[in-house]
Amino acid sequence: MKIFKLPDLGEGLPEAEIREWHVQIGDTVTTDQLLVSVETAKALVDVPAPFDGEIEKLFGEPGDTIETGKPLIGFIGEHQEDIDE
Repeated sequence: MKIFKLPDLGEGLPEAEIREWHVQIGDTVTTDQLLVSVETAKALVDVPAPFDGEIEKLFGEPGDTIETGKPLIGFIGEHQEDIDE
């Protein structure tokens, strides 16, 4: 599984709350497609796909808080690879 971690959304904010997933497990996405909307202390932010792929796992449900740099989405892949974007 390729892991996409919650990126730094600006101003060094330590975390964000998942507001709404725009994808489901099994969906195929393309680069820059909207994946999830998260809320930081400052704003609602849409997080796009860093590359084309198929969703294998969503790390969290709406209302959950995810720390910056922690897993957000797992993409189907042949080996574990951390994607920092």
